[in-house]
Amino acid sequence: MTRALFVIVLSLLSVVPAWAQQAPPRAWVIATYAYPQRDRAAAIQPLADYLGLRARHPVRIRLFDSPTALVDALRRGDVDVAVPNLHGYLQARRASEPLTVLPVPQVPALQADRYRAVLIARQGLEAPGELERQAQTLRLVLVGRDSASGGFVPVRELRRRGLEPTTAFAHLTYVGSHAAALGAVASGEADVAALAADVYDAGRPAGVVELWRSDPIPPGPLLCRPAADVPCQQFTVWLLEAHDEAPAVMAALRVGWPEFGDAQRFTMPVRELLDALMMQVKP
Repeated sequence: MTRALFVIVLSLLSVVPAWAQQAPPRAWVIATYAYPQRDRAAAIQPLADYLGLRARHPVRIRLFDSPTALVDALRRGDVDVAVPNLHGYLQARRASEPLTVLPVPQVPALQADRYRAVLIARQGLEAPGELERQAQTLRLVLVGRDSASGGFVPVRELRRRGLEPTTAFAHLTYVGSHAAALGAVASGEADVAALAADVYDAGRPAGVVELWRSDPIPPGPLLCRPAADVPCQQFTVWLLEAHDEAPAVMAALRVGWPEFGDAQRFTMPVRELLDALMMQVKP
């Protein structure tokens, strides 16, 4: 009898509890793209911490080289929540994979009005038609292929004027930042540049003139890739509550993205505005 009891006890001890057999949940990946002089990893860490805390779920952050690389990773399933720029958002909208549009920082109206693109040039090119006439001798600078204000928005204007950036100019360079684009024209290293209007307005160096200014450019909403273990709709609810629950989320995003201005909270994006932009712009 004693031996039989011993065997039963030993058998019970060898059974692993069901909770111990379950693998730990996969950490959600919250990601964005790198930008010079901006610590984007620090900018999205409070966002990741907040979503993880609300869900009681592990999270980790990742940083990609460009908005395009970020969206590619999101489409592959390597990223669960992405903080893209407008170019990345528009790329994602054109993808076949199902992606959920999350809220976007609510930029105050006056600051939203200032987020525009400009084309600038060295003095002497401001007369109507002069840019088109001299284009083949001019050096053009853009911020990057993935940039909105320093890329595809002003490129659309150049194409409207009959100037294809890769062929109409003597030389095309991507310099990586808006400050570098402004500096290239100011120093004489370039003749024409595209960049964010607020960067130009803050400097306005001598000898540099404005050729064109765009309409306001909306920021790109956050994106989520739906999956069985990724509650995109719940993320929407939590983000809309973040201004009360975790103000540090938006404070960090503002540091990482100056175009968010003094945004205090998230809001649902104006879909009609983004739909119109989709029709007008081919990134």
